[in-house]
Amino acid sequence: MSECTLPATLAELRASGWKSRSVKQEIRENFLQQLASGSELFPGMVGYEHTVIPEISLALLAGHDILFLGEKGQGKSRLMRLLPRFLDPVIPYLDLPGCAVHEDPWHPITKQGKACVAQRPETEIPIAWWPREQRYAERLAPGTRFADIIGEIDPAALAAG
Repeated sequence: MSECTLPATLAELRASGWKSRSVKQEIRENFLQQLASGSELFPGMVGYEHTVIPEISLALLAGHDILFLGEKGQGKSRLMRLLPRFLDPVIPYLDLPGCAVHEDPWHPITKQGKACVAQRPETEIPIAWWPREQRYAERLAPGTRFADIIGEIDPAALAAG
């Protein structure tokens, strides 16, 4: 679907054939497409081609959760910031004023979303589109380091058991 022809209502979305997927499914399928096309999977990551990149690739294909551990400057943040490349360019959500989350059109989770889908005709339920650039965010309180939130982790001690 091109940006100018994106469905604007739930009825149009249903007619388009769009299917809901989990984030892990979405990442896996888009990763496979880029792998098949020969695209560089993690541009700018140098020196990890035979170690870290294959492990991350397997984790993405298997749908695993990933935890990046390591010393400062080892590329953890850079790798995390590259993962949105494997998200769809845009995904639809129920455009409900005041709703705190972007509701999956086929599987709403809030009371407001469920009521909207159950009570209104699909031609009257507005759909908006969420770009991948907005789906990834790093959130820390001002002056807080990640280590402050989860506690200091020594990767060597963790590996030793």
